[in-house]
Amino acid sequence: MKKTFTIVCFITFALALVPSALAQSTNAAGFRGQSINGSTGLFSIPSGRVGWDRTKNFGIDFGYRAIINNDMGVAHIPALTMTLFKTVEISGAFDIQPSFDYQGNKETNNDLLLGIKIKLPTTPTTPISIGFNFHPINIESEHHNYFAYQPYVAITYRGTFFAMPAETTVVFGKTFYSGGPDNNSNIDFGMGFDIILFPDVFKNTVHWIIDFANFGYSDHAWPNNWGGSQTSAVWRGILNTGFRIDLSSIPALNKYKFLIDFIFNDLFDAGQRSFTVGAVFGLEI
Repeated sequence: MKKTFTIVCFITFALALVPSALAQSTNAAGFRGQSINGSTGLFSIPSGRVGWDRTKNFGIDFGYRAIINNDMGVAHIPALTMTLFKTVEISGAFDIQPSFDYQGNKETNNDLLLGIKIKLPTTPTTPISIGFNFHPINIESEHHNYFAYQPYVAITYRGTFFAMPAETTVVFGKTFYSGGPDNNSNIDFGMGFDIILFPDVFKNTVHWIIDFANFGYSDHAWPNNWGGSQTSAVWRGILNTGFRIDLSSIPALNKYKFLIDFIFNDLFDAGQRSFTVGAVFGLEI
């Protein structure tokens, strides 16, 4: 396991040195995939892109993910993302987590994840967006409910990695609270990479994604230790990696977005390591 972690760290460092000149243009739907909380992005972090920015003024994505933890159970996250006028994105997800015990009673443990993102008029090779997340946490709990607010800016730029098309995303933001944890001076930071693996063989179908951030897909990302804000991102950050299969690269499906995700979550933290499987279907209208 230690050897695996060392390899992941080395690859992450190497990718950070990738130059930002992309030799070929691509409109791969995988680059416009949906993150776990519904915003267009990688796994935990949003990207500078919006879900649909090609031809029509309205696009919609439907997503579902199951986060599986051997010790704590399974969270189910349906998500919906709408893109308006190729510029504005509105997203929502319902994070249905296993209930937890509180003073001998079962407490519900569900969160609502809402977001809005606006893509700035930058060059196509460097999309930049400003966004805002609003997360009502433990919405049905009488004892652990609170609100998290997260403004951010996401910058994405194209590059190549061993002649394979790639995109690097950097995110800066800040999380504020009401009715829950104390506000502090911490700054949110995330970085991730989306690489199209062996395009000569698989075309644009297979994406390898890595992201690392000191925040999760929500302030109460599953798994957590109880009903409060107890994700490992608070202490150590979260590393996710996995594959996004872009079936939209098949000619018969190229008018749609059809993605399948296989994600290894929070690899560095014992007890938090999980596996996520999910799918996204989208279309322009």
